[in-house]
Amino acid sequence: MSLRHSGVTFLNFDGTYLSQKQLLRFPHEWIDVNDLNGTNLYCDDRSLCEIEKRLSKRKTKGITFLGSGNYHYASYLLLKEIREPFTLVLFDHHTDTSEESLFPFISCGSWVAYALKHVPLLKHVVIIGSSPSLSPSPNVTIFPKNNIDYSPKMIISNISTDCVYISIDKDVLRQEDAITNWDQGSMKLSVLLDYLQEILHRKDVIGVDICGEDRFASAKNEEANRKILEVCLHHASKLSPTTHSAS
Repeated sequence: MSLRHSGVTFLNFDGTYLSQKQLLRFPHEWIDVNDLNGTNLYCDDRSLCEIEKRLSKRKTKGITFLGSGNYHYASYLLLKEIREPFTLVLFDHHTDTSEESLFPFISCGSWVAYALKHVPLLKHVVIIGSSPSLSPSPNVTIFPKNNIDYSPKMIISNISTDCVYISIDKDVLRQEDAITNWDQGSMKLSVLLDYLQEILHRKDVIGVDICGEDRFASAKNEEANRKILEVCLHHASKLSPTTHSAS
């Protein structure tokens, strides 16, 4: 199996992709949401509805770039679009399952817990590379960051559904491969790509999103983004970079 859709979308919260010129050469859709208030770290209901509205107007689906990890909650809106039972496979140094919040809004640290409550077709979450912690829910399996190398086969064996959605926060990676605005893990980019290829090969992947940008590490992050995108596109369709305006 492979990635069902090969469309590429950039959701522009913070302008961090504007300097990633090589990445923007891939055909894509560009959706500006940087005019909205109440979106950094937390997102209020009004802005969340507006982001969802703008996403609904894109022509293709498949691979979505979200910007900084501060906006990872936008993954929730992409999960809502899925129309069959699925598993979320999350590569992240944080579990994003916190239900504690000072505000009654979805946040970058709570969106997974929020999705488990509000997306009925989300049957299970597999989190890879997070800080060691106990599983917060019977619907969540965590492969924490430690000295054990988890085989792709072990990961696949914990995915019970055929349909999978993959979300990648580059803070799961070591700093040699990406720089983010959050504390980071120790996974090598090559290991992440191996996991990604195996899941794409073995499961019916309906979508992928990527976040974890930092405006001060554009070149390094662009290289990681490009390699992740190329793996996804290889499994979805043959697509060559061509000049495309980010406007």
